[in-house]
Amino acid sequence: MQFVVIGAGNMGCVYGGNLARIGQSVAFLDVWAEHVERINTQGLHVEGLTGVFDVTARAATDVRELPPADVVLICVNAYSTQAAAEAARQVLKPEGCCLTLQNGVGNVEILAAALGEQRVLAGLSFQSGDMAGPGSVRHTNNGPTYMGELDRSRSPRLLELAALFEQAGMHPDLVADVLTTIWAKFVHNCGINALCALTGLRPGHIQEVSAMLEFQSRIVAETVALLSAKGITLTETDPDSAIKEYCSHKFHRVSMAQHLLRGQLTEIDSLNGYVARESARLGLTAPYSHALTCLIEGRQHHPANGGALAAEEKVSGAARERT
Repeated sequence: MQFVVIGAGNMGCVYGGNLARIGQSVAFLDVWAEHVERINTQGLHVEGLTGVFDVTARAATDVRELPPADVVLICVNAYSTQAAAEAARQVLKPEGCCLTLQNGVGNVEILAAALGEQRVLAGLSFQSGDMAGPGSVRHTNNGPTYMGELDRSRSPRLLELAALFEQAGMHPDLVADVLTTIWAKFVHNCGINALCALTGLRPGHIQEVSAMLEFQSRIVAETVALLSAKGITLTETDPDSAIKEYCSHKFHRVSMAQHLLRGQLTEIDSLNGYVARESARLGLTAPYSHALTCLIEGRQHHPANGGALAAEEKVSGAARERT
């Protein structure tokens, strides 16, 4: 099967690298020219929870240089989804499909509008990685990959993808209502990512600071209140406790912290920023989400974080992902 991974950052390299490890044909699309060149000349180096290995793969900054794809994995930041959708439209075979593994909400709708709902599978990942440099990634967290068809069917293509992901060590979990599962992870992301990015804490360190535990609970409460107002029912009966339990044994560096360290734009607008905006639109208050969003926006534009570059970062193709 020919995979094209749009966004050869942390997540894209973890998934693409492990799929190549089991013998699948993988190509990457990314805007980081040095990274692309290193993959083409020396291969992709992966180390961490699925072992230490090098794989041969194609990479390009121009989608026209890539082979037609049976499956496209969308691994870009949420602010680059529209560009990724256009790239996927160009590279997908007529019978091909794409699977989004992104954070945030709204990605599925953008992809479906560009490609048609029948060509889109939805997913979300509790895998994590950390770029070690051009052509090299560390696999730092090996959690489940939730996947599903938008029509809730267990289609042959979904089962085939799940079998490959299982072989690659990506722990697929097929869920009937994948969109509800995406909303559940949205709550997790809102309650963890920006807090860790702003403070420099790892998720497992939040419990050591009582003020952070309270702040996290207030963020989660605002997020859950918004989803309730929108008529979205979560599968977790106590999201705050579930998030705190999850954090207690996770010590990876979250994606948003990596974005800030590299002077990149973050996904704050599609996470806590979304909570603040939608809450205001619906007449709810979300002061903690609004404050957290403002602080992250300030951090990502600070010159010490490459903010001048981040503020001007434009994505003409598929932007690289750092999730």
